[in-house]
Amino acid sequence: MSEVEAPESRKRLSQQKRRDAVLAAADKLFHKAGYEAARIEDIAEESGVSLGTIYNYFGSKGGIMEALIAPMTQRMEARGAAILARPPARLMDAVGALYEAYRFEDDWKSLQMLQAFDMAISTRDTHLAHVHEDYERFITAQFRRLLEAFAAAGKLRPELDIEDAAFLLYRLMLMHFLAYVQGRGRMTYEAMQVDMHRRMRAMVTGWSP
Repeated sequence: MSEVEAPESRKRLSQQKRRDAVLAAADKLFHKAGYEAARIEDIAEESGVSLGTIYNYFGSKGGIMEALIAPMTQRMEARGAAILARPPARLMDAVGALYEAYRFEDDWKSLQMLQAFDMAISTRDTHLAHVHEDYERFITAQFRRLLEAFAAAGKLRPELDIEDAAFLLYRLMLMHFLAYVQGRGRMTYEAMQVDMHRRMRAMVTGWSP
């Protein structure tokens, strides 16, 4: 390694350590106090990273949340892709499998992520808006791909509009996730899933010829 390359390598390592420290502090504080209550100043103090550096790396508190959530949504997308590679034979089973692929893994991040969808409008944080947009983009696209595959196999009514159907599948799922968040403990995640799958089956039953 040359004398020029060595300082650059150390600089990149130092930057990654600071980013990791910020994300670890935010993870702790968001979990403890909630996204809205946790202040970016508290994250700076907890991480030992200056406020200016945090804004430089992440842009806003929403940018920190986006970075924390990204690995979770990437795993969801990968699980969905695996379902699409070998979908169940029946449409309702295939859609149900995708719903399960998008099942949240970590409760607090899931709740904060869904709450962020509403906050994206009220706070006008572009990072929070991007979380919502990216989530909707890949899920709607995967629903569309599934429906297209069923249509190509003659397993979908020809008059069904695939774009509208993919939109409805996503909205039904999001509606139930948000109802679970807003229920604040009045509904278990499992009960919400049962309701969601039942209503999905009622909707897609008429989509097959």
